[in-house]
Amino acid sequence: MRKYAYFEFLSPWGKMLLLLGLILLFSILTAFGGLLIGKFWLDTDFVSLASIVSNPTTESAINFSRFYQFINQLGVFIFPVFLYTFLVSTSPFKYLNMSRKPLFVNLLLSITIVFTILPFLNYIGVWNMNIKLPESMSDIENWMMQKEEMASLLLGAFLKTSSISGLLINLVVIGLIPAIGEELLFRGVILRLFKEAFKNIHLAVFISALLFSIVHLQFYGFFPRLLLGLVLGYLFVYTKSLWAPIAYHLVNNSATVLIYYLHQRGIVETNAENFGSTNSVILILGSLIISVYILILINKQQQLKAHN
Repeated sequence: MRKYAYFEFLSPWGKMLLLLGLILLFSILTAFGGLLIGKFWLDTDFVSLASIVSNPTTESAINFSRFYQFINQLGVFIFPVFLYTFLVSTSPFKYLNMSRKPLFVNLLLSITIVFTILPFLNYIGVWNMNIKLPESMSDIENWMMQKEEMASLLLGAFLKTSSISGLLINLVVIGLIPAIGEELLFRGVILRLFKEAFKNIHLAVFISALLFSIVHLQFYGFFPRLLLGLVLGYLFVYTKSLWAPIAYHLVNNSATVLIYYLHQRGIVETNAENFGSTNSVILILGSLIISVYILILINKQQQLKAHN
């Protein structure tokens, strides 16, 4: 363990500025590096690459877009967070709460919530999709719809694979890397900094969940993702370990990839968008109640362990 961290004694707001600066730096470096690789990969110019990355149509374009997504996630989430923790802490893994393992039963319960909360999450998603902005904000609404369509097209291009190798790549790019990277940033660092700044853990959980949803730039999935961020935040707080929200996030994302793949192969009838959906008010409310109860149970299990 190192004896000194260069920016350990910065205020929470100073650390936030440091983190933001590192994210901007690595985002620019990885984005430019990825485009430079793409120029030679696809033998095209930078202007054409922007269109290819946002809407890939050929197999080689889709493969490059997966790679570009992968390297961008490293640049936005993983590289800056690890350098940041190295600069502010003598023990980065301890700072991120990655050195502490959650109770195995709590890890299993965390994963269980992925499925118990689905009916309520999908109900909120449908409600979110039907939100209409005032006529005066039609330009903003059109922009949001375009962003949503672009994100859906890109995700659809990634998921549309019938090979095992394509499935495994998607599990890494869509499942594993976002689960690790986004939890490192939003729960491992941002939640901690807002807790230090406001001295209120619940406010810190909410702000980190809010930023988590905003960063995805998908208004029509904003509220389900906000709810997801709250669940991830409380899993982190209750287990005092980053591994619980990482496990939840990994299973959540990977389940979408697997269901899409199985549906496309004709193995299951339900598609990823409708998986877990129901019109039953009892099941929707029960979904929420059971999920909250599991969170409370996780908290009690952890408190019991600390007491013992």
